[in-house]
Amino acid sequence: MSRFCVYLVVFCAMCCRFSVLSYPQGAPVRTESCVNLQPVHTDPLSNQPVQNQKGTTKPYRILVSQQQYQTCTTTQQCGLQPLQVSIQGQGGLFRGFIVQARTPSGGSRSWGQFFPLQTGDSKVIQCQNGLTLTHTANNDKNIVRFAWIPEPGMRDQVQFVATVVQNLRTIYPGVYSAQLRPVGVPTTTTTSVAPMTSALTTTRMPPTTTAGLPGSAPLKTAGVISLVTSVIAILL
Repeated sequence: MSRFCVYLVVFCAMCCRFSVLSYPQGAPVRTESCVNLQPVHTDPLSNQPVQNQKGTTKPYRILVSQQQYQTCTTTQQCGLQPLQVSIQGQGGLFRGFIVQARTPSGGSRSWGQFFPLQTGDSKVIQCQNGLTLTHTANNDKNIVRFAWIPEPGMRDQVQFVATVVQNLRTIYPGVYSAQLRPVGVPTTTTTSVAPMTSALTTTRMPPTTTAGLPGSAPLKTAGVISLVTSVIAILL
């Protein structure tokens, strides 16, 4: 009986250790996660940091509904033409992710606002370098969909960059979307843009298509508007 008790204690300790060395409810708001896009997992057996998968071939991709975004000068204008984005597995499932919209020219700032389009699989966190989307549970996923809108005054190309976690010991950083170019840049000079806050706005989101998102079902505008309105209502 005493030996059984020892085994039970060791098993419980390992389970607790596993729970604190991974992040099943999403990436923490820390520099490693927000700026470096690293989940910072530790192997519970070796007590060593889990290394990223190396190589250029990744079993995941980020797809966008279009490769451009409409520039805007007010928050209301920015919400008129949201982009629909998805993180998809190419024959493989994944459990976690963290994604931001950054400029291809460099920098760690995350631009724009994110709106989850599937209930219970993702959430928005306020990082020190901008709004960020991450998972809410570590269940197996094949696709995650979300909407994104630019910030007032944005003029640079952006692209979505993610780190995708297949499991505790298998991590794929540097998953990129196509670059999005701005259209409709006004001739007036604008001032620099302050970092985005987590406040959501009550802008209406018009119909968009899911062209370019293979394997995703058409999204109804009314559903997207209802989702955003519900989130705003809860926050208020």
